[in-house]
Amino acid sequence: MKRLPESEIYERGLSYWPYRTSLQAVLEKVVNSTPAKASLLDVMCGPGYLLGQIAKKRSDLTLHGIDIDKRYVQYGRKKYPDITFEKGDVLKLQPGCRFDVVVCTGSLHHLPYNRQEDGVVAIASMVKPDGFVIISDCYVDDYNDETERKVAAAKLGYEYLKETIENGAPDPVVEWTADILWNDVLMHEFKTSVAKRLPMLQKHFAAVMTSKKWPAERSDGYGDYIHTCAGTKH
Repeated sequence: MKRLPESEIYERGLSYWPYRTSLQAVLEKVVNSTPAKASLLDVMCGPGYLLGQIAKKRSDLTLHGIDIDKRYVQYGRKKYPDITFEKGDVLKLQPGCRFDVVVCTGSLHHLPYNRQEDGVVAIASMVKPDGFVIISDCYVDDYNDETERKVAAAKLGYEYLKETIENGAPDPVVEWTADILWNDVLMHEFKTSVAKRLPMLQKHFAAVMTSKKWPAERSDGYGDYIHTCAGTKH
């Protein structure tokens, strides 16, 4: 069974993982593009770090976070008392209203492969017709069979671990980062490729703009990507 980090270690990891570049880009997009006094939902929000950063820069926004892990929800409520956190499963959510902006960062790969499109559908159903969605995730090289998938996951995991160590991460963060490789290779997590994810997004949004944030020296293949989606078809 996969081991999830304690909330404090998770937040510390965000300072050392390559993913920090994507997270900063998402933050800048939200801060610069969200209308005044809008509502924002962070789906699978983890311990609430991104929401906390948004709140510092856009105090006019109404912020909501949803995560299935009660530890993260409890942590978020305690650390960010002005933000609404709720425990919930993205595949079962019925929020009762739509939001101006919906974000999902580094999380869709937690869903099994056969449920990831369901996750995209759920996210699309939560944004207003004139709103936008930001989905960022970490991807492996494309693959054709299980052996190729494992090799691709091992490659990504090694590069992530290497850069995290080079960034000066403390041992608890290094240990968790090593666990990411283990989880991905043995399919306790479900990282896919950009080539397999993009058709899902294009099926449910009229416009999908994709950019790669890491590694900077490569324009395709494995790494961290951001998808800005608009024109929901739901």
